[in-house]
Order: sequence, then C-alpha cells, then structure tokens
Amino acid sequence: MNLLPPEITDIVLTNYRLIIATLVGYSVIFVLITYAAKRRLSHEVSDYVVASRNLGWVVVTFTMYASVLSGVGMAGIPGMVYSVGVPFVVTVLAGHTVALALLWYLGPRIWIVGKEYNFTTPGDLLGKYYQSDTLRVYTVVASILFNIAYIVAQLLAGGVLLNVLSGNTISFELGVFIITVIVMVHVASSGLRGIAWLDLFNGLLILFLLFSFGVTILAAAGGFNNVLEGLGDLKESFITIPGTVGVFTPSRIFGIFIGLSIGTIVLSPSAWIRIYSARSKSYFGKISVLMLVLWYISHIMGAFLIGTYSRLVLPDVANPDFVSSLLAFKVMPVFLAALFLIAILAAIISTTDTYMHTLAATVTRDFIQAVLWPKMDQSQEIRLNRLIMVVMAALGILLALLNPVLITPLAILGGGITVQLLPPLLGAVTWSRASTPAAIVSPAIGIVLTLVWELNILPNPVPASILPGLATAFFVNVGLFVLISYMTRPQPPEQVEKFHGLIARELSS
Repeated sequence: MNLLPPEITDIVLTNYRLIIATLVGYSVIFVLITYAAKRRLSHEVSDYVVASRNLGWVVVTFTMYASVLSGVGMAGIPGMVYSVGVPFVVTVLAGHTVALALLWYLGPRIWIVGKEYNFTTPGDLLGKYYQSDTLRVYTVVASILFNIAYIVAQLLAGGVLLNVLSGNTISFELGVFIITVIVMVHVASSGLRGIAWLDLFNGLLILFLLFSFGVTILAAAGGFNNVLEGLGDLKESFITIPGTVGVFTPSRIFGIFIGLSIGTIVLSPSAWIRIYSARSKSYFGKISVLMLVLWYISHIMGAFLIGTYSRLVLPDVANPDFVSSLLAFKVMPVFLAALFLIAILAAIISTTDTYMHTLAATVTRDFIQAVLWPKMDQSQEIRLNRLIMVVMAALGILLALLNPVLITPLAILGGGITVQLLPPLLGAVTWSRASTPAAIVSPAIGIVLTLVWELNILPNPVPASILPGLATAFFVNVGLFVLISYMTRPQPPEQVEKFHGLIARELSS
C-alpha cells in the first residue's frame, strides 16, 4: 500500500541514510532511558503502576502533556485545522483551558485520598468511596473503551509514520506491528517511571520541533499575516464558524470540549494514575499552569500554522492526517523534517505506552483482583498486568488493521466515554450528598448512550446541530446523578469523613 505522493517518496529515498541515522539516534536514547528506569524498578505494584508516588512536578507535567498530545496533537489536530479551519484549534485551546482548571481543583483531592488509602486506579477511589464493586467494573469498562480507542488511533498514526520515514519500505501493517512490540517491551520492563522519564524527553523534543516548525513556516510565508492572506477567498470561511466545510457547528464545539479536552486530560484513567504518582498535593497549580503554556505553544505554533499553511502548499491531500508529515519535507531542512517525524513517533510512543500500561493496570486491579481473585499477591499482579497488556495490544493491532479511520474523531469518542465518570468523582471528593445508586446508574447510562448515539445505533433525540451524542449523554448522566442522589441515601457519615473530612483537613494544613 503506497501512502505517499511520489514527490515526497523521492525526498525520503534521496535522504534515506540521514533519516535512518536520526531514527537510530532517537532509538539509542529510548533504550538508555528504558534501561535506567528498569534498574530502578522494584517488585512492588505501587512502583510499577504509580512510580512509588515520587515523581516531581515537571516530570508529571511532561508525562501528562506528551501522553495526551500523541499522534492526535501532531497529526490529527493539524489535519482537522486543514479540513475545518481556525475554529477547531481555538475550541481545542478553550477546552484545554477548562480541563486544566478542573485538574487544578480535582488534582489535590484525588492525590490526598490516593496517598492515604494507597489507591492506584480510578476504580480504587470510586469503589472505595461508594463501597461498590459494580462501580469498579464500570471504571474498567470505561478504561477499556477509552484506552482501546486511543491505542488504535496511535497505532494507525504509527503505521503511517513508519511508512513515511521508510519511503514506503515499511508497510503500514508492519509499522503498526513494530510500534506495538516496542511499546510492550518498554512498559513491561520499566513501569510508570520509565514511561514518565521517556515522556519528559519526548515532551521536550516535541515542544522544540513544533516551535521550530512554526518558525520555519512563518519564515517561508513571510510572516503571520501572509499565512492567512495566502488563503485568498478561502480566508473568511477558514477563520469563522462553521468552518470551510460548514460542519463546525455548536454541536462539534461541545464534542471537542467534552471529549478531546475534559474527558482526555482530566478523566482518563491515565490522568488519575499520574495524579497519584506526584510527590506532593501542592504540585497541581504549577502543573496546570505549565501544561497550559505548553498547549498554547504546541497548538498555535504547531497545529494552527501547520494546518493553515498546508492549505496553501498542499491543497489536495486526500487524508488530512498526512498534512503535518508531508509539509515537513516541503518547508523544513531534511534533518529537521526527519526529526519532526521522529517527534511524532515520540508522541505516539508516549501515548501508546501510557494507555497500554493504564489499561492493564485497571483491568487487573479493578476487575480481576477486586472481583475474581482478591487474594492475588503483588508479583502475580505485576505478571498479570504484563499478560493483559499483550492481549490488549493484539486487539489494538487487529482493530487498527481492520478499521482505518481518522485519528481525531476516534480520540473524541474515547474522551466522551471517560467523561461520564466526572459526576461520581465529584461526589467522592466534593459533594457529600452523592449516593451509591446514583454513582452506579448514571455513568452506566451515560456510557451506553454515548455508544448508542455516537455510533448511530439510534438517533440522538437532540438535533445534531445543537449537541453531539456524547454531550447529550453527559448531560443526561449529570441530571440523573443529581436526581437519584436526592432520592436515595447518601454515604454514611463515617464514610464521608474518611474522604471529605480528610480532604478538608489536608487542604487546610
């Protein structure tokens, strides 16, 4: 399968040795980081899953940034800007701003109860507060749906990328397999500490390359204004709602806010695990501010300029997910272009290893151990983590090869599923009136409705121009959660004291 236009194939093949040398250089750094983290890995579950709760705030920031950015941020979002226009990236940044404000508020509260009760997964927190294994199972369902969606998205991007880097020598299918094997070996041997250390390096590399790409585009175009003015008659529709193809409605804006931003940055199981891994509850203000700065640099200097300038120089790309890779070789020196593609590879690895690790941890802890095998010891739990990772990776490969789709919509669907856990989370750390029946019923209905409406199994009762299915499902979830909580008993006072009382004391200290 030839994925590249002939002119880009010629560029890659002409500079093949340089590109391969750059890739080898990155691989050496990757192996050294993995090895260093492996030497520190203990046989304790808390070390493998949450790095012994000892990560600094800069490392936590970059591991969250790099794992969320992924192939979506470096390929999918520029592709959506290319297709839709400026409103898409503006909405993403607005959604990220709201999401990081939530992280600032919720982060210390999740951290406090996580440290006190040795939580490592979302199911630990919600299952303990609501005293319900059923709720643990819901978090596993949400984790499977979210993480599989994101893993498939990353494997799709990784297959495309290795095909680009190799000048079509490595097929898309083989590229998917190679990325999967690399990630599995890395995660199994180094745990969250290795993931976080690699994310720090990858995040810095990604930030530098996105900024450099933007500077190169501005130099090629002759300034910021020329980037937009070069669009000609397309400019007006490109910078206003509903975008160039007339589909960027309020419905799409709600979907991005809820799915791509809040559901991914705050509510994804991997975000909870990283919150647990921080060394101090005082870190989350600094983490939120730094991450917001990183997002604005990445999406303005990166996604916006790449997607916009691509409309000028690559007006006929069939698959928008290709534009960042193709434009790199059009405007950047070959070394930087190759390095930019490797930065995409770094982002893909940072996301794939995160979600494979998270998926295995949640299935093992919140389903197998909590429901089926409560006497599992720590060594058995770690081995089972690795086995489940292999099984889920195989499923990810199969789905990626059978269902090639656009990356960003798949990521939005994943976030739309995990955001359904927000009401019970707020109940556990903020609202003492929340009840167990509400926490069991409302997110289950929210997850089911998200799948039913987003996959068009049944029509969304709200007009598509107003709300997407995932947003409608979320608001139904919130309404039911409040209603059922007022109709049923809240948690016993002693249970509220264990969580809300603890949080109040720790925050005031």
